[in-house]
Amino acid sequence: MNTLTVLIQIAEPILKLSMLTMLGLYFAFSNTIMTSLKGMSNGAEVMVQINKVILNPLFITCFVLSGISSLYFAIFGTDMMRVSGVLFFIGTTLITVGKNVPLNNALRDSTHEVSRKHVWDEYLDKWVFWNHVRTVSAGASAILMVI
Repeated sequence: MNTLTVLIQIAEPILKLSMLTMLGLYFAFSNTIMTSLKGMSNGAEVMVQINKVILNPLFITCFVLSGISSLYFAIFGTDMMRVSGVLFFIGTTLITVGKNVPLNNALRDSTHEVSRKHVWDEYLDKWVFWNHVRTVSAGASAILMVI
């Protein structure tokens, strides 16, 4: 067994773990966090704080690694892992960058109470929808990963 084969055998479970970790995060937001925040009078402010705190080195590493992992499997995977990688990359990484992050920024940048309330109402519908897309995409990707 050559060195590259050994490295791949070590790396692939770590790459899969980064993708599965993100599934857990998306699921937690879809299932619990956003429902809780929706019922709070200061939900928008709490979400702005969550978005500040989550942008830490561990999260950024896991998010970026999961995107790289999905591309790796899309290119080098076999059959179901290839589909898993494509589904994860489009359904989570691209959705996050193209949909959820701009909504997070709009919420963060809203200043007046009336403006923030309006942004929050739209945010809840759009952000939660796109997070559900991320959750389902990551979940389907995980199922394909284990088939």
